[in-house]
Amino acid sequence: MSKRSSVRSTQLTSRAPSYTETVMKFVLKKKSFIGGVIIIAILAVPGILAQILTPYSPLSREVVAADFAIPEWAAPPDTPRNILKNFTNFDIVEKKVVGDVTIQASSGEGFKLKLRGEGRASILLASTDYVHYTYKPAKQAQVEIFFNSLYPSGLGEAWYNVEVILVNEDLLAMGDKYTVEITLPPERKHVLEVPKGIYSLYDLVTTKVAAIYPYHKGPAVVKTLVTLPNLVRNIQQRYITEISDPWIRDAVSQKFSLVNAIRDLILEKDTKIRVLVNVTYYCNPRDFLTHCSNGALELSLEQVKLWIKGEAFGILGTNAAGNDVWTQYIYGSRSAIAVGITVATLANLISLVVGLIAGYRADTAVDHAITFLVDVMNFVPTIPLIIVVGLTFGRNLWTIYTVIVLLSWQGGARIIRQWTMSLRASTFVEAARALGASEWRIMMKHLAPQLLPYLVYRIVTRAPAAVYLEASIQLLGFGDPEAPTWGRMINEAYYRGALLHNAWWWILPPILGLIIFGVGFVLIGMALDEIANPRLKR
Repeated sequence: MSKRSSVRSTQLTSRAPSYTETVMKFVLKKKSFIGGVIIIAILAVPGILAQILTPYSPLSREVVAADFAIPEWAAPPDTPRNILKNFTNFDIVEKKVVGDVTIQASSGEGFKLKLRGEGRASILLASTDYVHYTYKPAKQAQVEIFFNSLYPSGLGEAWYNVEVILVNEDLLAMGDKYTVEITLPPERKHVLEVPKGIYSLYDLVTTKVAAIYPYHKGPAVVKTLVTLPNLVRNIQQRYITEISDPWIRDAVSQKFSLVNAIRDLILEKDTKIRVLVNVTYYCNPRDFLTHCSNGALELSLEQVKLWIKGEAFGILGTNAAGNDVWTQYIYGSRSAIAVGITVATLANLISLVVGLIAGYRADTAVDHAITFLVDVMNFVPTIPLIIVVGLTFGRNLWTIYTVIVLLSWQGGARIIRQWTMSLRASTFVEAARALGASEWRIMMKHLAPQLLPYLVYRIVTRAPAAVYLEASIQLLGFGDPEAPTWGRMINEAYYRGALLHNAWWWILPPILGLIIFGVGFVLIGMALDEIANPRLKR
């Protein structure tokens, strides 16, 4: 038993290496192959780990910072960063009552007010916490306001208003003014000085389409979003609406609507920002138009969320819509590698089958039909056909790649046909035919393995071509607008002002990604080319 086992082990250890082992041993000695694999791995790993490397999705288009925010690593220290603050705790800082109005206040989860009686009241609430702003003024902000009001049963419905105000106490204390100067014919000048440090974000009255009375009546559930700058809210400021002359008011409104309130009126470096809420109450049984008797109101202020949008964000900044460029880039690398290799593989499988059949059945009707089909399809223009199919069936990424697959197999099929014609007269093919092997078995079992190096080489060279073709379609504006690809990134960067705003962090990464992607496959192809073409071996 020991002699047999030793003989068997000797036979196993001394067996000749397989064709695949020989190929792998050869390519692993090539620096170009190793370099290409490393490059593709560097592109592939972030795509594989995309859900770990970024919390965002390229499909949801989440706004994460200001438009055209630069990468954090390239931003100066005073460049604005994202600041998010929830104001939930408020105190009464000023209270004015006329008549027999009673006020009850309670805090906890938000702030609650209960008002009863007839008369007039004004309650000013201020947030107990604040934002200490330490950057240069940002250009964009967003405020979410949550409150609701209702009337207790059995009591009258009072008139009221709720106004939310953003205040920079330090800037307001400085007494600085923002000057708006207009000139009306004939050479009549008007100057409006707007106090810096205060800006009305929202109130129930002016947000109505047609506000007749200075108060609002009826229960309200408010969950609203205010973006800054806001040209509509600019002209609703009290110092604009109180201008009596309509000509002056219209001219001032037109000019003041262009003011960036968050940058020019509110933010200043090393200052504090708070939220004020002004609640006004009115109930008068002798008022005909705004009649109210035995009125009451309950107000629940839940929170005010302030988001000062940073102008420096993440690894690759943001695009024109404030979306994370890093997220789009790594998902684009996943799409390029996965879809590019898949398309190239499918196209070459079609080439293999068609080429084997045509070559094995050379000079027959089947061969003539396939050759004619290849000649016809070589004259079909790829890009116009993709555009037509996209317009007909929708601009879908899979539709584009399906057309690319169907129009990319002809060249490979021609070469495989020639190789098959030379191999079909080989001894091993004659032996298989003598043993009764079917034509399909001979093609798939004996001829196809001989063509494996060429197939791998062609897949490697066709994968970048498929990705570049998709990028070309995207750049022309006929690609899938929702697909997370580098082509879409280049299209959006080009047409949405990346060059105008010098947003290099948006347009360069996808271009460099495509170049590096192609270089990686070219290096791998150089090593495989020496196998497919033995005369190139050095």
